[in-house]
Parts: sequence; C-alpha cells; structure tokens
Amino acid sequence: MYKFEKVGQDFYGVRTPSEIKLIYGGKCPKCGHEISAPALEDITIRSRKKLPAIL
Repeated sequence: MYKFEKVGQDFYGVRTPSEIKLIYGGKCPKCGHEISAPALEDITIRSRKKLPAIL
C-alpha cells in the first residue's frame, strides 16, 4: 500500500536519500547529524530465508 502524504506529491513508495536530504535540510531531525547517501561499499544484500540447496 502506498499513500500520498501531501498535495503535489508525484511518486509512490520510498523516497531517495537525496530527497530526504532536501526535505530535512541535510540534517537528521532527531540527532542532528548530516544526512548523506550510502556508498556502494555500505550496501549489503541479505536473504531473510535460507534457500534450499540446488543440486
């Protein structure tokens, strides 16, 4: 389920890091640290379930 949160919103789903940075002026609203996009080295992809072995 996706929802529009404000008038003029033209997308569905999760915002990109650059959109979040623009919304909050580049700083985390809770702790005040600078917001930045993750580098490729910072991203890890893991499976939630163990897949069966394929022979």
